[in-house]
Amino acid sequence: MRILALASLLMVLCLAAPALALVGPGVPLANVTLPDTQGNQHRLADLVKDKAAVIVYWSVSCPHCRTEIPRLMALDKELEGNPMVMLFVNADGKAMTPAVKAYAQQEGLPQPWLMDMGPNDSLPLADAYDLIATPAVLVLDKKGTLLLAQEIKPDLKQVKQALRNAF
Repeated sequence: MRILALASLLMVLCLAAPALALVGPGVPLANVTLPDTQGNQHRLADLVKDKAAVIVYWSVSCPHCRTEIPRLMALDKELEGNPMVMLFVNADGKAMTPAVKAYAQQEGLPQPWLMDMGPNDSLPLADAYDLIATPAVLVLDKKGTLLLAQEIKPDLKQVKQALRNAF
């Protein structure tokens, strides 16, 4: 009985705070090229060159993503004019491309709308940063060094502070 109560308490505590991603600060920018929803290829290094970057890893069916994406978009608007880019990378796969396009358009996500699709059904971005849950938020400085990685419920205060350090 005590074990069950302890396990329940631990689960509540885990869900109440942002989860740190498996990868930690200091990791260099991954050498990743991803397609957008139109099939055009984009090198991550080209998209973030000389800018602080927030990379949001998300899924159409993720309820946390639907809550966090509008908050992240508000943060992007709040920090408009700074040398930064916010990229949204979807984890759902090729079959979900129409749903990704529809949701991205509805929410006004900045383009390109990237898909985490690599050869042989690989997930290049998730593999590079050991991402296991959505949403995941990665903050990188202007040199492409990872400053913050959080999954499930990103702490926007921490994201904002990491961005300030990234400029």
